[in-house]
Formats: sequence, structure tokens, C-alpha cells
Amino acid sequence: MRRFFVDNGGAVGETLQLPESESRHISRALRLGIGTVVELLDGSGLVYSAELVEVGRQVLARITAVRSEKKKEAVALFIGQGQLKGQKMDTVVQKCTELGVSRLMPFWSSRCQGKLQELQGEKKLERYKRIVESACKQCYRSDLMVVDPPCTFTDLLQAFPIEEGRLRLLFWEEEREFTLHDLVIPEIVQEVVILLGPEGGLSVEEAEMAKAQGWQTVSLGRRILRAETATITAASLVQFLVRNI
Repeated sequence: MRRFFVDNGGAVGETLQLPESESRHISRALRLGIGTVVELLDGSGLVYSAELVEVGRQVLARITAVRSEKKKEAVALFIGQGQLKGQKMDTVVQKCTELGVSRLMPFWSSRCQGKLQELQGEKKLERYKRIVESACKQCYRSDLMVVDPPCTFTDLLQAFPIEEGRLRLLFWEEEREFTLHDLVIPEIVQEVVILLGPEGGLSVEEAEMAKAQGWQTVSLGRRILRAETATITAASLVQFLVRNI
């Protein structure tokens, strides 16, 4: 069944107006007609079964049923991602959404290209939100992954101090000994935070800064992966280890 996002939900019997972008998609691209049954999402995990009652420049849908698909993951996965160039970052946003990542935190480090200020605009965050919504529709995820505004690597480290129930991992290509085979995840862990660098990786100084604050460096193996491949691989493996997959 087709799924569309709305800004706010409602109760059975209420009529909701869909956002302009979704209305345009329904009326012009999909050409759905009045009476079509769809599912509406508000990003909170609630799913609204609804019937289209008006299709045109604006689309209205009447709610016929409401159910919850809220599924609290046993362990929340947060990913700090060094800002990547062009569509590579779009790919990371899309795949992390599909893999059930709770929060994606782009950061700026010494080997990122461009300027931090250029990445902090509303247009970039709006683009990421659209990618998240599209991926949610495709994979039938009813809650939205949060994408934070970009910050510096130093600020990101400070935002996640040592805390009971939190596991902090830094995937770094210069780590030669410790791999996920060596990782033991205590039962008290409720949140895993993993960091991965941009193209070219994190510098030795940045990795040492993280290690000094208690982060565990981890290797993804003997092969050097592209930055976006490394993130998707790390997310998949960690989700498997914490039984979210």
C-alpha cells in the first residue's frame, strides 16, 4: 500500500491535508483517484489508514484507522559521519535509514572538503529529510531517523562522554589489532555510538584525541573501504551484534 508523510496526525474520522510535495506526487505522478486507500505517516511510529477524499492541487485524506508500529530497538545506534562529498552523503543517509539507525550526526574534521558553514544551511537538512522520508516509505519504517546539523569533530566527542549504558566505537583504518570479533557488548548497553571519518579518514591526531577520551578504535578488516561503504558495513554489523537485525 502506498505511504505518504503528513506534518501531523489525527483521530479516526478526521480529514488531513497532505503537504504540497506529497499532494503533487499523488495527483500528478501517481494519478491516484478519490477513494484510494493509503497509509499516512507522521514520523512518530503511528500509521494512519486513510481514504483520499479530494485530489487536486491539494490532497485531503480521511482517517479510517490508526495503529502503532512503534518498535523501540533493544539498543539505539547513533552514527557520527565525517562529511562526505556530493551524493555519497545522500547514500549514507538513505542506507542508514533503511538499516534502522536512530540518529545520524554529520561532523567536520580536518580531511573534510569544503567549508563547514556551507554544510549547515537549511537546504541541506531539508534534502536529508526528504531522503529519509523516501527511504522510510521504501523499507516500511514508520519512524524518522534524525539527521543533526553538522558540527565539528571536537564538539561531537564532547557531546558523548563516558556514560553507563553507552558504548563508543571509532572505526579507523589505522587500527591493526582490535576488530568487531573482539568486541563484547555488555547487557547494560542501551546505546551504541560509532564514528567514521570522511574520504581519507580521520587523522592520527583526531584518533588519538578520541582514544584519550575513552573511545575504542575498531578495524573493519584488512581492506580499505570507501567511506560510504565503511559506514554501511559498520552499521550493518553493529545492528547484527546488538540484535536489531
